[in-house]
Amino acid sequence: MKKTAAELLELYYHDVRSHLLETAAAFDRIERASAGAPPDPRLAKLRLIAGIACDKQPERARRVLEALSDE
Repeated sequence: MKKTAAELLELYYHDVRSHLLETAAAFDRIERASAGAPPDPRLAKLRLIAGIACDKQPERARRVLEALSDE
């Protein structure tokens, strides 16, 4: 049986919340440690992927995988 949006949110909310917090903390640590260092293209790629994950366009998982496969 197909779940409703509310059921899926109930199921995934805490996991997604935790992963987003972890991601934000990792960006903070990386950016603090890289002050004054030359830009790293991997960080730019992670920012791109974070943007894809939060946009409202379809097929986010496919687009994230494609962005990762461009490396």
